[in-house]
Amino acid sequence: MESIHQTLQETLQTSIEDLPDEVLEFILGFLPPYKDLQNCMSVCKRWCNCAESVLHKTSIKLVKAIGEFNILWKNVVSSDIVPSITKRFSHAACILENNMYIFGGCTTNATSFNDLWKFDLSKRQWVRPLATGTYPVPKAYTTMVDYKDCLIVFGGWTYPSLSQYYQNVTMFNDIHFYCVNTNKWILINTNNPPPPVAGHSACIHDDEMVVFGGLVMSATQNFQIQCSNDVWVLDLSTFSWRKQPTTRPRPSPRYAQSLIQLDSDQLLLLGGVQTLQNRFVYSDCWVLTMKGPIWTWKEIAVRNKEWASANIWCNPACKVGDKVVSLSRSRNGWNSAKPLVTSAVRLSNFGRAEGAPVSVRVEQSLQRPLDRDQNINGRRGILPRQRVPVNEPIAGPSNENDQARIPRAVNEHLNHDYNMAACSGEARQLNNGLDICKKETAYRRNKNKNKGMKIVRQLQEANKYRMAAFACDSIGNAPPENDLINQRQIAHLENRLDAPADNQEQRQSNVKKIKRNTLSMHVLDISTIVGGNSMNYVSWLCPRLGEMRGAPEELVMYSLVKGNGELIMFGGVHNDISILNYNEQQNMYSNSLHFITPPRDII
Repeated sequence: MESIHQTLQETLQTSIEDLPDEVLEFILGFLPPYKDLQNCMSVCKRWCNCAESVLHKTSIKLVKAIGEFNILWKNVVSSDIVPSITKRFSHAACILENNMYIFGGCTTNATSFNDLWKFDLSKRQWVRPLATGTYPVPKAYTTMVDYKDCLIVFGGWTYPSLSQYYQNVTMFNDIHFYCVNTNKWILINTNNPPPPVAGHSACIHDDEMVVFGGLVMSATQNFQIQCSNDVWVLDLSTFSWRKQPTTRPRPSPRYAQSLIQLDSDQLLLLGGVQTLQNRFVYSDCWVLTMKGPIWTWKEIAVRNKEWASANIWCNPACKVGDKVVSLSRSRNGWNSAKPLVTSAVRLSNFGRAEGAPVSVRVEQSLQRPLDRDQNINGRRGILPRQRVPVNEPIAGPSNENDQARIPRAVNEHLNHDYNMAACSGEARQLNNGLDICKKETAYRRNKNKNKGMKIVRQLQEANKYRMAAFACDSIGNAPPENDLINQRQIAHLENRLDAPADNQEQRQSNVKKIKRNTLSMHVLDISTIVGGNSMNYVSWLCPRLGEMRGAPEELVMYSLVKGNGELIMFGGVHNDISILNYNEQQNMYSNSLHFITPPRDII
C-alpha cells in the first residue's frame, strides 16, 4: 500500500520537463510557427532547441508534402474574421517577420485601392495600420518587397472608371517605403527612374531591388504602352536607378510573370504573357545570373509541359525548397465551362480602337448568319480545318529574336483559313440558297438592335478583368471581330432571348448546374539547377489526379506567399463565368484565406 501511495505521489509530481524531447516537440508543433513558438525559445535552452527543431522539421515536411502532393487545405472565410478586408485581386503581398501584408488591388467596377492590411499569422486576424506620411495612390498590378524593416511599393497602374471612356490608363514609377516600426509611408525621390510600369516583377538582391519586364509607357514611343524585357536596378543606399545590361539571347518582352530568387546571385523567370500586338502566353523558364558588369540570361529547358500549370501568367508561382508551386484548375475540371481567361482574353488596347463604333460593328455581327456546318472543306469524310482563334492567346517564342517572325506566320495562317471558309460559304449559298428560317432570324435580329446593345453594356459591366488589362478593345490592324466582347456570343444570346417562352421554360428545366472547377497544385522540380547543380532543365511533376479534399474553387490573380511551414493564398477572382448569372458579382471576387499545410504527425 505504501509503494502504491509513493508511486502516485511521484506521478503527481511529474511535470512537462520530464517528457521526452519527441513528446515536447509534438506538443509545441500545435502552436502557430510564428511569434508563439518564438516565445517558447526564451523559456530555457531545452525549449529553445525543441522549438528550433519544430521550425526546421515543419519546413522539411512542407517540401516533402508538396513533392508527394500530400497536402491539406484549410480555408478561412474573411467574414469569420473581424475586421474584414475588402474583396480584391491583382494586389501585392509579402511576408515580413510574423505578418503577411496586402497592398492595393482592384475590383470589377474599376475601383483600385491604396490601403495596407496586415494579417497576424500568429493570432490569425486582420489589422489595418493607420499609417502617417505620404500614401501611395490607389493602384493595382504593383509590386511589394520587404527590405530590412521596411516594405517597398513600386509601379502599378489605375484604370479609368467606366464613365471616363476616352481616358487612358495611368501608370506609375514612384517608390514608396513603409516603415513597420514607425508606421509611416515615405515617398522616395530617385535619380534616373525607369518609365512608368505595371505588371512587372521585383526581387531584392543584397542592397538592390531588381525589376524585370512589365507594361511600360515609353516616352520615346509617344507614350504608348508596350511590353518590356528590360532589367532595372535600384540602389537602395543611394536611391539611384540604372538600366542593367544583359547578354543575348534574352526572354521575350512580357508581363505578369513570376520572378523567383534561387540564391544570392540567381533569379528564375517563369511564364508571362504578351498581348499588345500578338496574344502570346509563355511557359518558358530563364535563369538570370547577377554577376559582373553584364548579367547573363540562360534559357532552361522545361520537361513534362503537359503537367504544367494552366494560365501560368495569371497564377503566381512560389518557391518552396527545391520546388516551385503554382495553383491552377484541376485536370478533372477541364471539361466543364470554359474559363474566361483562356477563351475571351481582351488584353490589348490601352488607346481606343480606330474605325467604326462598337454599335455599328455589333449591328453588322448580328446581321451575319451563323455557320453551323462543320464540313467547311466542302467534302465529306474530311475533318474541319482547325482555325487559330484570334482572341485566344497562343504559345509565344521565348526568345526575343524569334518574336518578329511570329506575327507574319500567324497572319498568313489566319488569312488562309478565312479565305477557305469564305469560299466554302459561297458554295453553300449557291447550292442551297437562303433558308426561310434564317430570313426570319435575321429579321428578328434587326428588330431587336436596342436589345443587343443592352446586352453589350451588361457584358461590359460584368467584365471582371477590366482593371487588370484584360478587357480592352483591339488596337492596330486587328479585324473588327476582335472587339471588347465576343460578338458571336451576342448573336447566340439574341437567339436565346427571341425563343418562345415555352421553349425557354423547357430549356431552363433541362439545364444542369455546372460544377465549378477547383484549384489543384502543380509543382515544378528545380532541384537540377539549385544546390550546386548546373543541369540545363527543370521538370513539372505528375500532378495528383482527382480533386483534393478542401480545395477551393478556381481563382486567378490571387497572391501566394510562403510562411513558416505553410503556403498562404489570398484573394483573387473566379475564373469560370456563366452568362446566366453574370449579375452575381458579389460572389465573383474573394477575400478568403487558404492555407496549404503538410499532414500532422501522429505519435
